[in-house]
Amino acid sequence: MKTDEAVAPVIAAMLVLAVIVTFFAVWNATAIPSMKAQAEVSHLHDVEDGMLRFSSDIESAASTPSSMTRSERIPLGGGDILYSSTKSGGVLAIHNGSLTMVMDIYNTSGSGNYQKLDNSKFRLANFSYQPSGNFWQDQGYVWSHGYVNVTKGTLATPLEFSTMNAVDYNLTDALFSASSVSNASNPAECTVLVLKGVNIQTANARGSVSGNGAGTLKLVSTTGTEKFYNVTRVNITISNSEQLSRFQDAMRKSVNSSFNKNIFSPVCGNVVYSDTYSTNNTISLTIASIPNVTVIRQTTEIVLSAQ
Repeated sequence: MKTDEAVAPVIAAMLVLAVIVTFFAVWNATAIPSMKAQAEVSHLHDVEDGMLRFSSDIESAASTPSSMTRSERIPLGGGDILYSSTKSGGVLAIHNGSLTMVMDIYNTSGSGNYQKLDNSKFRLANFSYQPSGNFWQDQGYVWSHGYVNVTKGTLATPLEFSTMNAVDYNLTDALFSASSVSNASNPAECTVLVLKGVNIQTANARGSVSGNGAGTLKLVSTTGTEKFYNVTRVNITISNSEQLSRFQDAMRKSVNSSFNKNIFSPVCGNVVYSDTYSTNNTISLTIASIPNVTVIRQTTEIVLSAQ
């Protein structure tokens, strides 16, 4: 009897210990993964918000005639909770973009042929966030051509639009603009054309940052102006190495709209407009040699970096 009384507390303690072990096993198998997944969802929402804010920063820099600097903090890792501080990681990267537009400016040489005064190429870089060891799912984000895609592996879908066909490519309105100044002695003619192009490129110093802390997307924009005299022709060629036809069409509409609204509405009778986009992706202005026309080329250089 005394032996049974001595063994009973041991058995009771073992049963209690078994219950505790079972409880923690179930806790670790179900509750903690669920909480880490929920924390990861919150982390990805923060990434999403940062990507959208930086997209707005780029559009503001492209639209603003003055220089500016903007930055956005992006959390690279997440999923840490009170009971498990292990975090996932991520990679924030800036990528060299495709060519969007070429602006060629000419005058007429003594032999009557066109000679090129300037050749400006405008590119559109892009940036992305890709997760590593995510506790929920490997959901990433890519900003390209003015909008944000949600990615998973090789799949991608627009974040703010229902389908790719609904993407509006509003950034194209900021990538190019045109205006004119009328001839004081003859308002039906123009003596000055102002053409603006935006070039978005990567910084040479750093292209990506990785880890589970925080990264920063940064842009620095600078503006410049150059004058070309006695101009008799301007070619705007819209090109995209990724063959995004809908982006090309949107860019073409923006260029045409700016020309029609700001140059031909004031009636520039000495400028002839030609749209050969369907054959060579080019929109041209042919300008009479009298009166002499000056082209002011304005550029906005936007440099992106991840640090």
